[in-house]
Amino acid sequence: MRRFFIRKEDITGNLGIIAGDEARHMIQVLRLKPGAKIILLDGQGTQYDAVIKGVQEKSVSVTLTDSHKEADASTPSVTLCQAFLKEKKMDDLVRHLTELGMAAFQPFFSSRVVARPKGDKLEKREARWNKIAGEAVKQCGRTTAPVIRPTTELKALLNELPSGAGTLKLFFWEEAQVSFKELEALHTSGLTDITLMIGPEGGFTPEEAEMAKDAGFLIAGLGTRILRAETAPLAALAIVQFIFGDM
Repeated sequence: MRRFFIRKEDITGNLGIIAGDEARHMIQVLRLKPGAKIILLDGQGTQYDAVIKGVQEKSVSVTLTDSHKEADASTPSVTLCQAFLKEKKMDDLVRHLTELGMAAFQPFFSSRVVARPKGDKLEKREARWNKIAGEAVKQCGRTTAPVIRPTTELKALLNELPSGAGTLKLFFWEEAQVSFKELEALHTSGLTDITLMIGPEGGFTPEEAEMAKDAGFLIAGLGTRILRAETAPLAALAIVQFIFGDM
């Protein structure tokens, strides 16, 4: 069955209303009719079986026939901190990282970042990433959408990220002496949160790596090959999900 998003606040009892882009897609593209069975996601981990009750000009009313909480979230939770990349590389990253089970996406500016949108331009990019993440959730079978956090500066971000028991923070730098393979030997019992930090096209500076180390990050590399900025996050998350997660 086809999957669509519905806002929690648009559900009353066993009735729901779908509006906006989702309704437009259902009405104008898919041409769904009353009686069609669909699956609805509220983005917070609940999945609903539903039947279309009525189709209006800009909305679709549904009857919810069943609901259940899905335990599809990866454990531990992984936050991917990505330095801003040029052009639309970030769009593809959000899509693929969502498919791999990312829990949160944190964009940031570092010293070698070239693309630095501000104001409305930045807000539009962040809104687009939320939309892309939602589309990817429906495609890959997740029920909970990743959190897209506001873009910030690296120095501020390093001071904000959690530390302590149950956390693992990894800073990927091409000049790191520690291989990513050594992570398998780490004592990680009770691990609940992992933060991965990836640099821009020009990489991190030695000063930034030192700041990350002072903030409690392990400085690690991804092997002998130099990966493109848009490839490294996918490789890092896939390996972390294999070692610690649900892959």
